[in-house]
Amino acid sequence: MARKVKCPECGTFNDKESAVCHNSKYYCKVCYENKMRESQDYKDLIAYICELYQIDAPTGWMLKQIKDFKEQFNYTYRGMKTTLHYFYEIQEGNDVADSMGIGIVPFVYDEAKKFYIDKKAVKDSVSDCDIDKMQNNKRIIKMRKPNRPDENKYKDMALIDIEKL
Repeated sequence: MARKVKCPECGTFNDKESAVCHNSKYYCKVCYENKMRESQDYKDLIAYICELYQIDAPTGWMLKQIKDFKEQFNYTYRGMKTTLHYFYEIQEGNDVADSMGIGIVPFVYDEAKKFYIDKKAVKDSVSDCDIDKMQNNKRIIKMRKPNRPDENKYKDMALIDIEKL
């Protein structure tokens, strides 16, 4: 009989042989993959902050903000990174301020999320289009200039000099 181990993330019991051991804990495969993805997202966020602020490592204040946003608002690391990208690189006129940390994230997170969701929707809708079919259905439309007899009706009239009145 196989020994059962409890996943620390989801709480399910799995066979020890089928679970993934990481840091002396046994995770189910899905939770382990999510944990690794989250870990990579965190590293990407830290690297992006360092690049954005041109620093070697984030300040303690920035790390506290990241932790607070994760715990209080359930923001993802990837979401925080894309929010910073949206605010500083997509929107125009926003300068990086060293003293501010990443405090802008809660104010722009939902707006950035909507922007990227809309962007993905547009990309998905365009991917369904058959460009070759659209190019084969081209039609050439020729338009004639309409006759307008009243177009220059004031051209030959004498102008009135206001000063002589």
